[in-house]
Amino acid sequence: MASRLVILIFSALSLSVNFCLWAQDPTPPGQVTTTGIAVTHNQFYCPQAPIPVVATAEITDDDPNNNTLEEVFIQISEGYEAGQDLLTLGGVHPNISSSWSPGQGLLTLSGTATFAEYESAIENVFFETSQTVYQSDRSISISLGSASFLPSNGHYYIYVSDPGIRWDDARDAAAQQTYFGLQGYLVTITSPEEAQLVGEQSPGTGWIGGSDASQEGVWRWVTGPELGTVFWEGAVDGSAPNGAYTFWNCGEPNNFQGNEDYAHITDNSVAGCNNNSDPAFFGSWNDLPIDSGETDPNNPYYPQGFIVEFGGFEGEPELNLTASSVIHMPQVLAETQEFCGPGTYQLSLQGKADQYFWYESPTGGSPVFTGETYTTNLSSSEIYWISPRFAGCPVGERVPFSVIINEVPQANDLSVTQCDTEGDTDGIAEFNLSLYDEDVAGGDLINREVWHYQDAGLNTRIDSGSYFNLFNGQIIYAKVFDTDTDCFSVGQIQLNVTVTESGEAYLESCDDLPGDGFTVFDLSEADEQLITDPNSGITTAYYESYEDALSQSNALPVLYTNTIPNYQVIYVRLQEGNNCFGISEVELQVKALPQIRPDETVYYCLNSFPVPIRIDGGIVNDVPNNYYYNWSTGATTSSIEVDEPGIYTVEVTEVMGCTNQRTITVLPSDLATIQDIEVELEGESSTLSVLVSGSGEYEYALDDPFGPYQESNVFENVASGVRTVYVRDALGRCGIAEAPVSIVGYPRFFTPNGDGENDVWGLKGFNTAIPFQGRVQIFDRMGKLLDQLSETKPFWDGTYQGQKLPSTDYWFIANLNDGRQITGHFSLKR
Repeated sequence: MASRLVILIFSALSLSVNFCLWAQDPTPPGQVTTTGIAVTHNQFYCPQAPIPVVATAEITDDDPNNNTLEEVFIQISEGYEAGQDLLTLGGVHPNISSSWSPGQGLLTLSGTATFAEYESAIENVFFETSQTVYQSDRSISISLGSASFLPSNGHYYIYVSDPGIRWDDARDAAAQQTYFGLQGYLVTITSPEEAQLVGEQSPGTGWIGGSDASQEGVWRWVTGPELGTVFWEGAVDGSAPNGAYTFWNCGEPNNFQGNEDYAHITDNSVAGCNNNSDPAFFGSWNDLPIDSGETDPNNPYYPQGFIVEFGGFEGEPELNLTASSVIHMPQVLAETQEFCGPGTYQLSLQGKADQYFWYESPTGGSPVFTGETYTTNLSSSEIYWISPRFAGCPVGERVPFSVIINEVPQANDLSVTQCDTEGDTDGIAEFNLSLYDEDVAGGDLINREVWHYQDAGLNTRIDSGSYFNLFNGQIIYAKVFDTDTDCFSVGQIQLNVTVTESGEAYLESCDDLPGDGFTVFDLSEADEQLITDPNSGITTAYYESYEDALSQSNALPVLYTNTIPNYQVIYVRLQEGNNCFGISEVELQVKALPQIRPDETVYYCLNSFPVPIRIDGGIVNDVPNNYYYNWSTGATTSSIEVDEPGIYTVEVTEVMGCTNQRTITVLPSDLATIQDIEVELEGESSTLSVLVSGSGEYEYALDDPFGPYQESNVFENVASGVRTVYVRDALGRCGIAEAPVSIVGYPRFFTPNGDGENDVWGLKGFNTAIPFQGRVQIFDRMGKLLDQLSETKPFWDGTYQGQKLPSTDYWFIANLNDGRQITGHFSLKR
């Protein structure tokens, strides 16, 4: 039969409670007896006074031969404040020693001792804390097993140190463990209390049973009773479905480098959101690859082990290995309370204490009230200091409790008048109530909004920008509230509709250049036509439509350019204070400019100076004498004569009308001066390049003064002979310059047979106007000089010293007096 240990513990308040604890026993898990009871043991803590975790303890066993123990574990399993809470063993216990683990909040009693000796030791374990303002109670677990116990779910936890272990190996190793008949699994964390306990147990990176390996971004518990439960969807900006508990570290999970699919407890040295080791993230989670990806044992992401959880499966034995007690801490939740304006207010607290003492200062003084609810008159913000106490406890620390009295916004009553809709006299009009917000709020709209309602109960909110009154004189309600505090006041606005109308106005303005029907109007010029009494206090505002004028939307600037060409009707709203005096039409007429020809450019031939050319104002479709002229030269006639290039402008004005403007640009042009004609011989033809000077733009022709003319000054494939080049001014038609040119060439063969055709050979390209001047030497193929041509002997007859030379090729060198040298060869054919 399995041995059974029973601890009977009694509270300091004489509450009899029993804890049944099972000693670790080699008996197989299936044979463990679960007889016994487990109850909660309550203590009430007085500040800074050590308190025993139990009053009395009794340990019993069914086996009379079993009356000794080796270890007892006492742990602050919930609410533990590391660095402040402490468990200590008091008294003298020769066979029992104690060891305190501040990281886990665990006091271990160890040594071979009798039940009675362990009972005495348990009764002398004390809890104390340096914490002065308490946030939570403390749950104390007393266990005969080495596993940590969590009272809130009844599960057991063991941290297994195994540096460098993979996640899947940790999962499999956890599943191989049992604890007194309970099946082990890689821990699943579903509450803040569980997260704190597991975080306290893990001294470094520790694997837990969460993964999104089966579906990226869908995190599930893949071990234990929660197998398949989704607790997170998405990446770092994801969410927990169905209120699932999560405790990801700041910026996690992030699937860094695309393969982080397994969850672990983050090493406490890893920075939190504040870029430091933030205690608020103690025990938080991160995602890592299955092997963490780290090989350095000192790296904070190198796995140090894993946490095994026991409990939660159906059909498992109910263990009485661990009992728990609760030490209640005096607590108060003193949340700031806000009210609107001075008055009598009920101030309420929540907490865990028998008494709450209200003070007006953090230290000293007497309480002004005792209790949870304090009703008092307040005209300004106050800070009270609350001290929660259990009965019989001395004075404890005070917690500040702020009461803020917010200012109530001002809300004025108004009466506004709107003009009736165009053509109506029914007293119904559209109101833009938002225009009066500043008046209702007393000129202060900082952190203020104004909402309008149809009823005094503020149930039917209306559109502030466009509201049609129900009847003339209707009263609506304006709620002015502070957007920071939600404090508000309500003012009344009376809506009046008038059918008063004012006269119409007419404005005209000359068109702007370039005369497209659009121009700028000074709308203030219409005020004199609309307001007969300048001291009436009536103001004007102009709008493109009647609807805009009615709703006071999209007001036009005083200097306004019409949007419809030539003629447009706009609307003016006459306002008397906040009230509409009337809405009228304003006609805008764009006056046409005198019709003149467009700006133009003409040319003046410099070679004709001082003969002038005439330019004029360019009037079309009318008689020029019907207009005034003002030239940039000072002339006032419809046309003027000019004899030099320049820019000339003329303003053309109608009698009692508008002014248009025309610009005539006079550019210089001139007869060309032929400076040179370059000739380049290319076989039987030549290329001519004509070089000219002058102020004009020129065109070129060859041999015919009537053309055709070309823009290029280069002529190609020009046959030999005397040619004439013609150059004319293309812009001003200032004349044609001409020059002859000799295109030197020679025949490729001649036939001196006396038939009268090709009987002699000589250079071509000369005539009486351009005679040949120079020397031509003729050679045979051996270089023998056969003859020499000159001005007096321009041709060769094919003889040498009177003898006919044979048919063959001959060579020549021609040196002309103009510096040109021509060489080549030709054939003599008999």
